Amino acid sequence: MWTLDSVRQDIWYALRTIRRSPGFSVVAIGVLALGIAGNTAMFSLLDAVRLRALPYPDAERLVVLWGNVMRTKVERRGASYPDFLDWRAQSTSFEEMAAGDETRMTVSGRGEASRILVEPVSASYFPLLHATPALGRTFTADEDVVAQKVAVVILSDAFWRRELSRDPQVVGQALVLDGRPYTVVGIMPPGFRGIGDRADAWIPFVMSNSAEGLAQRGSRGFQVFARLKPGMSRAQAQAEMDAISRRLAQAYPETNEQRGVEVAPLDEELLGGFRPALRALMLAVAFVLLIACANVANLLLARSEARQREIAVRTAIGAGWSRLLRQLVTESCVFAAIAAALGVALASTGLQVLLRASPVAFPSFVHPHVDRRSALFTIALSFIVGIVLGLAPAMHSRVSRLSDALKESARGSVSRRARVVRSVLVISEVSLAVLLLVGAALMIRTVQHLVAVDPGFDPDRVLTARVSIPRRAAEQPSDGPAPLVVSARTLLDRVRALPGVTHASLVSDPPLSGLDSAVFYSAEGQGVTNAQTMPRAYVHRALPDFFATIGIQILHGRTFLDSELTPTSGVVIVSEQVVTRFWTTQDPIVKRIKLGSLTSTNPWLTIVGVAREVKYRGLPENPTADPDLYFPFIDRTQQVSLVIRTASDPAGSIGSVRRVIRDVDPSIPVFAVFTMAERIADQTAQSRFTTWVLGAFAAIALLLSTIGIYGVMSYLVAQRTREVGIRIALGATPRQIVQLIVGRGALLVGSGIVAGSAASMALQRVMSTLLFQVSILDTAIIVAIAILGATGVLACYIPALRAARVDPLVALRAE
Repeated sequence: MWTLDSVRQDIWYALRTIRRSPGFSVVAIGVLALGIAGNTAMFSLLDAVRLRALPYPDAERLVVLWGNVMRTKVERRGASYPDFLDWRAQSTSFEEMAAGDETRMTVSGRGEASRILVEPVSASYFPLLHATPALGRTFTADEDVVAQKVAVVILSDAFWRRELSRDPQVVGQALVLDGRPYTVVGIMPPGFRGIGDRADAWIPFVMSNSAEGLAQRGSRGFQVFARLKPGMSRAQAQAEMDAISRRLAQAYPETNEQRGVEVAPLDEELLGGFRPALRALMLAVAFVLLIACANVANLLLARSEARQREIAVRTAIGAGWSRLLRQLVTESCVFAAIAAALGVALASTGLQVLLRASPVAFPSFVHPHVDRRSALFTIALSFIVGIVLGLAPAMHSRVSRLSDALKESARGSVSRRARVVRSVLVISEVSLAVLLLVGAALMIRTVQHLVAVDPGFDPDRVLTARVSIPRRAAEQPSDGPAPLVVSARTLLDRVRALPGVTHASLVSDPPLSGLDSAVFYSAEGQGVTNAQTMPRAYVHRALPDFFATIGIQILHGRTFLDSELTPTSGVVIVSEQVVTRFWTTQDPIVKRIKLGSLTSTNPWLTIVGVAREVKYRGLPENPTADPDLYFPFIDRTQQVSLVIRTASDPAGSIGSVRRVIRDVDPSIPVFAVFTMAERIADQTAQSRFTTWVLGAFAAIALLLSTIGIYGVMSYLVAQRTREVGIRIALGATPRQIVQLIVGRGALLVGSGIVAGSAASMALQRVMSTLLFQVSILDTAIIVAIAILGATGVLACYIPALRAARVDPLVALRAE
């Protein structure tokens, strides 16, 4: 009968058992603690990213409305302002709907100029997120309709603290952004950085473009956010938006043909990229725990063999099966509880080390830590582990009769069923270790292949920096924009004169910067096209020496001439795909293209060069298979990027570049300063993070498997000492004894490797979204499995050597 006193007695008995076998206890608790710590740490991370990440009330009702277009596949292209107004007016599925975008603006008038990230948003953006300002107010409905003569801005708490020293009087004062005064109307609370988690400030959406620009239905690119009404499902909202898209396509066929709307969960958009890797890591750490449990189960089985006499005697004098079961389960639960306490401490430390070492930057609202939920998970996990581990020796002990137990204990023999159970556990350990090693090898090879991808340019010793050149204050009203305070070419000349700079050039957007923009174009002699087949390309403006500076090869023709650096030069350099699409068998030089359709009034552009195809927008491949068009750089642009090649480490030139530009004009902010190596590393950050963690788990699995194999073989050798002594007495040589023991262990290791290798086929499919150019037959995987096999055989070899040295007289006398 279960009573508080009897449970207390069982716990005290379990603690005495632990004290009587300190070596056994330390190993069992340590192995379990490793497995529990890994699971607790990964659960805390997954919990923070998946289960409760978004810091908004009723976040499950928040969605993103993507404007899509059907080309060779469905592509997300964002929304246009007229479409957004129609969606908001015609839909009934949403409580709120808001437009949102990102841009960078220059803050001036308060010391050195700096660039900040600003979100142009509609007035409903803050009510949609249930966000209220700490000071002041948010935007009014009037400010959401037309651009106001008096511009307004809301500041983040981080910017307010960093730049304005938490001055509460700033509300109502002016802040100069891009040369225009904006009245501060509100300060958001700490921690609120907008949906993108990066915003320093917010301005009304209608101030992000001119009235003419906002009126263009075909000008798309920003995002639309919405909150579903209570009780409204995403599927219902999707059906309604599909119907609205069909109506808009009928009303505006020129701009809305083949266009639709995708209703996507906001949390999936913000955090979905992390989840496949975290799920794979959670599976991996579960394998580690299973290996740890198999190890401890083997230890408990071995100890139950030694306790057969005790258990049989207790049964003979009246102890019931349920009483023995409770005692054994209580003992294993005590082991698991101690391991859980140690595991929580290890998990807390390990998680912080993991986050500090991670190349992946999680959003600021994601705070992985071992908290109450993690502790409850650990308690539940340790309880399950304790029961499972207690059942294994309990089931083994149940069938023992007193006479059988005494005979086996006297002989030091091991029951056949116990040998089978232990063999199955070892095979399971090895197969799980194979899975982890294969997973780690797959990710290692993936990262190696990603790093080895040829981006189409030479990233070695290249530095990129972006500048925003302000305009001069207009002395008198003018129809055109005021001139720049300094030309970009002047800045370039100063940078070129720096020591260690071998090449420098200007470009609108460097590779992998995310600043590219797409246009539709037409080629001379092309056939009829529609919204799905009309050619599209990404445009860049560059100086003639940009290609040599960044290392992009000109395959045919030439680069630009200095005389062509004008708005009306009518020349263009195209990438290879343009040629392969239209003029495979012809010389592309002096062929012509134009922006827009063939019937547009845009001028024809003459091709003067063909550049090598470049991974301009992402690694390992561009997100879409569109070519690049390069136009001559026009020195009238405020936003421009410097591309600098140095003789040594480019990071050492960052300070010099900033200083020389500040010396020209302190109002020019320098920002987005990265080496090309850093930009490439950013593209592979998630793969490197997964590889690092999975590799650590695989190493732990290899260690635990080796310990498990060694422990089982050592125990089997100890139990078979009498048999080994008889064999030696009958003439067996030490070599034969070693072969016998190692052969038995190698059979277990080999069986585990075969089982694990078969399961690895399924693992590759599970990890397919994380892998790049690697298969299960990769050499690294074969080597990893071979290492596991060799390690397993070595773990068998040491007990085998000990068995070979057994003195038969001593062995038989001991029996």
